[in-house]
Amino acid sequence: MRKPFRYLLYIMIGFLIYQVINSGETGLTHKEVKNTLVISMIVVFVLLMIVRVIKSRYDDKGEE
Repeated sequence: MRKPFRYLLYIMIGFLIYQVINSGETGLTHKEVKNTLVISMIVVFVLLMIVRVIKSRYDDKGEE
């Protein structure tokens, strides 16, 4: 994925999260949203690390 497309995707995801939180239709409190976002950021970080490890293993096997 090229960088400009990646940044556009990040902005779109952030905008969607903002709309869900700020819509007023959710029964979530500020503290619940904060905890949910922290947990989701940790999960995304762990998933990115797993993908990086898998990709590096795949690239190492391709060079041999």
